[in-house]
Amino acid sequence: MDNEHLFYLLGSKFPELDFILIGCHTDDGIIPHECCEYDLISLHHKNALFHQDLAYKQKFNVFRNHDRVYEVLILSIQEFMKNPKIKYTNFVQIPSQALKSNIINYFSEKCDIFQKSFNLTLKTNIIRNIFEITNLYNLLIREIVDEKFSSFQLKMISLKTLKLIIQLYLHSEPRPSHLKHQINLVTQYENIKIREHVDLLLEYIGTNRANISTLSRSEKSLRFLMRHGDKVKDNIFLNKLDFFKEKSMYVDGILLIGNFILDNGYGDQFIQKYNKLLNLITDIQTKEKITMLKEVNLLLEINKNLIYSNY
Repeated sequence: MDNEHLFYLLGSKFPELDFILIGCHTDDGIIPHECCEYDLISLHHKNALFHQDLAYKQKFNVFRNHDRVYEVLILSIQEFMKNPKIKYTNFVQIPSQALKSNIINYFSEKCDIFQKSFNLTLKTNIIRNIFEITNLYNLLIREIVDEKFSSFQLKMISLKTLKLIIQLYLHSEPRPSHLKHQINLVTQYENIKIREHVDLLLEYIGTNRANISTLSRSEKSLRFLMRHGDKVKDNIFLNKLDFFKEKSMYVDGILLIGNFILDNGYGDQFIQKYNKLLNLITDIQTKEKITMLKEVNLLLEINKNLIYSNY
């Protein structure tokens, strides 16, 4: 990866600060798309007035340079260390030599903490997934929820399971814009049972229906949901969808949209209220109860295999 442009760009815009680059641009197994942003993080000193003023003005900054998009996050050390959303298994330090500041290298410390807790966190998330699947099974048996709500939940759990498989076998974070590539990496090197289960998960998610029509319909409904969201971040996301449509990468687009909905963590009340809209966004095909029960049982089997490493 060529970091020279980052060195000069950050040096001109933020000469006093140290940065790290995280995300897909640091993964050896991934070739970033042209639409992929550069995720950059810097820390400021609470006692340095210049840094405090800079952080106040530019805590989150997005800018473009030569068709590249840069997301810059400037945080205090406390904000950085306590933020559970910031997690990475690898990073690139900019500049690559010693830090300009004389503080402890909290960038490395944060990375070490995440790496050491990776397996425990993964198992915890699998157990939570098993609980969620069991709960959905009980709701279906007791006929408490309708097919539309259950079909949406089933698709989200299938995507969540797919992401857990990526984490387990690649020992890396799932990359929303590269899920298809990461799935291919898993199926390329793992046994036939894993490949069969991944294929079934993709079927449950609906990637076999991915085409320009389904992707465009999903995007139209998603724009309606986004109308009160973060305009800057939403534009970055929508630019990626446009890129996938232009390159006929429809499966990537479907997975990206599904991941967007999943990562927002909508609660049951929200899902019930906006069920029709969410189903349009995720291209839900309502299924019969007997079909869903069969799929839920298989999801339970897959997750139990993950927790006990039975593959």
